Amino acid sequence: MPMRKSLGDKRRMIGNGEEGTPNQINDIVKHYAEFVESDISKIFDNKDFGYTRVTVERPLRLRYRMTVEDKARFLDACPHLLDDVQAIDTELGREPMTDWNAVYALILDLLHKRRSSWKKAELKLFRDVFTQKDPETAPVKKEKETGFEPDTDLRDFENIPLKDDVDEYFKREVFPHVSDAWMDRSKDKVGYEINFNRHFYKYTPPRPLEEIDADLKKAEEEIVRLLKEVTA
Repeated sequence: MPMRKSLGDKRRMIGNGEEGTPNQINDIVKHYAEFVESDISKIFDNKDFGYTRVTVERPLRLRYRMTVEDKARFLDACPHLLDDVQAIDTELGREPMTDWNAVYALILDLLHKRRSSWKKAELKLFRDVFTQKDPETAPVKKEKETGFEPDTDLRDFENIPLKDDVDEYFKREVFPHVSDAWMDRSKDKVGYEINFNRHFYKYTPPRPLEEIDADLKKAEEEIVRLLKEVTA
């Protein structure tokens, strides 16, 4: 039954027979004790309400290009790397390159030849400054690991019913739409949700168009009548 005043998201309460309210508590206990399915009583397994929240990742894709503006921005933060950056600029040029893995390998090889050793923070800043995300480029591989770096902007989640096989669900519902996606099962979480609309919803067909048209015509006639009274 509706509450007199909402309590946050709570807008309904179970009547207990006091102050003229229906004794819905007794009705619930009665149906529970009978343990029989009906229009208002259904029997489920606990797992019917459970799901595994799976993290779906997609690979990071970067396009490399060195520009005058970005070069100046990087050197403002790392002026001591000027000679190395000039060498990279000369070696790789100014045209866009769509495979960061190949670019990174060339840069490391060049720095090795120059006997330069950059800090991890400097290498990260270099990538942040001189690359942009581009869905048409090659996925970025993880360093010293198999697989690809995930793009956090493309991260998504799937609530997979506990009774479903997670791998089969992924192949059926996710993979056909995003073929480069994978699941990070280390982040799995189990949750439960009771969706009353899903289990108790009853379809109500819309009224015939003739009835709707008739109501609209009456409303139009009433508006015309009121307008005449106002302008008379």
